[in-house]
Amino acid sequence: MSLKQALLYNFLSACTCYLGLILGILLGEIQASIYIFGFAAGMFLYISLVDMVPEMNEVAEEASKISAKKAFQTLLLQNVGMGLGVCTLYILALYQDSIDFT
Repeated sequence: MSLKQALLYNFLSACTCYLGLILGILLGEIQASIYIFGFAAGMFLYISLVDMVPEMNEVAEEASKISAKKAFQTLLLQNVGMGLGVCTLYILALYQDSIDFT
């Protein structure tokens, strides 16, 4: 890819932020924020899991080549980490109105 092409594609991808801003403002005017937040949360989950799950599988496969005990420890640690993350987000969502940093 040439320098001009790279700059053009970078500029075009940056312009999508402005399209998202306009769309968000328009949808915010019709009280569709609950759907916007749901869609945004789903997109963040999709992006993170698509990147994270293959990496977790690769680490688990490497651990299974060493020993079954190491593979079990790796699996347990991965599941504890995922569960802790889900619980943390649930608690934040549950008590979001009570949190005050001032």
